Amino acid sequence: MTLDAPIVVAVDGSDQARHALAWAVAAAVREGRQLKVVTVVEAVSDYSGMVLTQDLIDDIYGYAKDLINEGLTTATELAPGIDVTGEVLTGKPALRLREASSRAHLLVVGSRGRGGVKGLLLGSVSADVSAHADCPVVVVPGAFPTTGPVVVGVDGSPAAREAATHAFAAAQELGTSVVAVTTYGSFSGKHFFGTEDRHGDSEATLRRFREEAAETQSVQLAGLREDYPGVAVDSDIATVRPAERIVDRADDAQLIVIGSRGRGGFRGLLLGSNSRAVLQVAPCPVMVVHAD
Repeated sequence: MTLDAPIVVAVDGSDQARHALAWAVAAAVREGRQLKVVTVVEAVSDYSGMVLTQDLIDDIYGYAKDLINEGLTTATELAPGIDVTGEVLTGKPALRLREASSRAHLLVVGSRGRGGVKGLLLGSVSADVSAHADCPVVVVPGAFPTTGPVVVGVDGSPAAREAATHAFAAAQELGTSVVAVTTYGSFSGKHFFGTEDRHGDSEATLRRFREEAAETQSVQLAGLREDYPGVAVDSDIATVRPAERIVDRADDAQLIVIGSRGRGGFRGLLLGSNSRAVLQVAPCPVMVVHAD
């Protein structure tokens, strides 16, 4: 990816994709980048069991071109003078978007597209590219807020470090603050991390874990506070599950930034359970960042 790589946004005619396009337009204007609008048509060989006449193939591609033209028109209406291009891609949507991500600064997608099962908040394509893209992916669930902080999950992992870096940069661009969330397990009376313990010992253990969590967050954010002195930081240290706390703190946020997986992630599991949980129920756009 080059320094002048574009922001790529996928459209498919769905409401979620239209909101994703609007978010991508605003991001391209903020960052002074080119916007590239893409849509993906399944290859003829992928239409199993269907007889595709040339007329039908022409209709399919004609509709795809209409989607691109609609996207270009919308982008220029939202931001006159924006540098925007469009392209119809052919193949498996998730695979082609992964390929596009290798040449993108950001990849922006809706939470689910056309054909998504009602109630399924994270579609298969958005889940796939969130896990495997070569650049950060922003998943837009619908109409998005334009005020509020940027919420980021911090756990000491390389992915969280990358997420924090992007969160501070985004907060500076948006002229807002950062809410840094770090959690350290659960505590419920007699049980701490599933172990029976006396109340006094649990209190001491809980205090030690809290201190370690606060230290982890402080160390991970130290350099970023110096690099972005104008970005105020609200440090949130809590004992609830990470995804739950991040979503709670994002109630009035305009963006969540999370790593693709954090501490304890299994090798090969590119989108961890907490990341997926946040994506499923987030009230605002979510940026998924991968560690190098």
